[in-house]
Amino acid sequence: MITFTSASRPREALDPFLSPLPHLGHIRGLDGIRALAFFLVLGGHCGFRWIPNGLGVTVFFFLSGYLITTLLRQEWTHTSSLSISHFYIRRAFRILPAFYVALVLGIMFASTGLTASEVHWNAIGVALAFLTNYSYLLVGATAPAGLTVLWSLAVEEHFYFLFPCIYRGLLRGRVRRHRQVIVFGCICLLTLAWRVTLMAGFHTDWFRVYSGTDTRLDSILFGSIMAVAVNPVIDNLDRLSRRLCTSTALMGAVVLIASIVVRGEMFRQTVRYSIQGLALFPIFLFVIRYTDSAITRFLELKFLTHIGELSYSLYLVHAVMLRAVTVWLRTGLFMTLILTFTLSYISAWVMRRYVELPANKMRNRVVQQVEQKQFCTTVPQVP
Repeated sequence: MITFTSASRPREALDPFLSPLPHLGHIRGLDGIRALAFFLVLGGHCGFRWIPNGLGVTVFFFLSGYLITTLLRQEWTHTSSLSISHFYIRRAFRILPAFYVALVLGIMFASTGLTASEVHWNAIGVALAFLTNYSYLLVGATAPAGLTVLWSLAVEEHFYFLFPCIYRGLLRGRVRRHRQVIVFGCICLLTLAWRVTLMAGFHTDWFRVYSGTDTRLDSILFGSIMAVAVNPVIDNLDRLSRRLCTSTALMGAVVLIASIVVRGEMFRQTVRYSIQGLALFPIFLFVIRYTDSAITRFLELKFLTHIGELSYSLYLVHAVMLRAVTVWLRTGLFMTLILTFTLSYISAWVMRRYVELPANKMRNRVVQQVEQKQFCTTVPQVP
C-alpha cells in the first residue's frame, strides 16, 4: 500500500502544478515529476534540439487530469456530491493571480523593447479569454513574445470548464467506473481520429494540431482515466505485484523514449500523443505507489520538489525571460539556459511568495465563507 508523508497541505496539494484534499498527504514524487517536466520544456525552448520539450507539456497535461479527477473522486466519496462552484473558486484563485502577473510582465517586456516584440491588443484580449491556442485563427495575431506558452494553460482551462460537469453527470447517473473509463477512452479515440483527419485530410499546420484543445484534450483525459481506473491514492491495488508494476513502468519508459526517437510529422502530431498518454500510466502508478523506490526517492530530492512547487510560475515566465536573454545577450546554448533559468527562478520565487501564497490564503477564506453561507441556508432554524 502507498504511504504518504504526514505533512499535508491545504486543498492545494493535489493541484495540476501543486495540490490535495485535507485527508491526503502530499505526494512529493509528483513534485519531482513536475520539475523534470519543466526542465524538458526549458531545455527544448533554449535550443537543445535533442530535448523533447513537447513531452514536458504532455506530462503536465497528464498530471492535471490525474490530480483534478482524484480530487473530484475523493470529494464524491466523502460527501456524495461535487461542488462545481467550489471547484471553480479554487481554480480561479490558483490559476488567475500568477497568470495576470505573467501577462503584465510579458506586455511590459514587449512595450519597453526588452523582448523586441509587438503588442497586439486583440491578441491580449484573446489571451485574457484563455483562447491563446486559437489566437491566430481568431484575430490573426499572437501574444507578445514569450506569452505563446499560454496555449497550454488555455487547453487546461477548457478542460476545467467542461470536465467537472461531465464527471458529476456520470456520477449522479450511477455510471460504474469501468463504463466511465470506456466513455473517456472513446473521447480519446475520437480525438486521435480528429488529429489524423486534420493532418492527413486537411493538411493542417502542425501547431494548430499541437496546441488545439480539440486535438490535445486526450493528453489530459488519459490522466483522468488513470484516476478513475487504477488510482493508488484511492483504490486497493494489492493484486498488482511490485514486480508487475516495476516491469510495466520500465516498458512505459522505453515506449516514451521510442515515441521521441521516431520522426515524421504525421506520427508526431497524431499517434504520438496517444502512445505517450498510455505510457505514462505505469510510470505514474509506480512513482505514487512505491515511495521507497530509488526512482521515487530521486524525485523527492529537495531541489526537485522545490522546483516542482514553483513549476507553475516558472512555466509562465520562462519564455519571456528566454526571449529577453536571446535578444540582448549573445551567448551559447548552455549559458542561455543558465541565465534563463536564473531569471525565471527569481521571478517565480517572488510570484510564489507575494502572489500565489497570499491568493491561496484568500481562497481558503472565500471557500470557508461560501460553505458557511450554504450551511446556514440549508439547515432549518430552531424556533
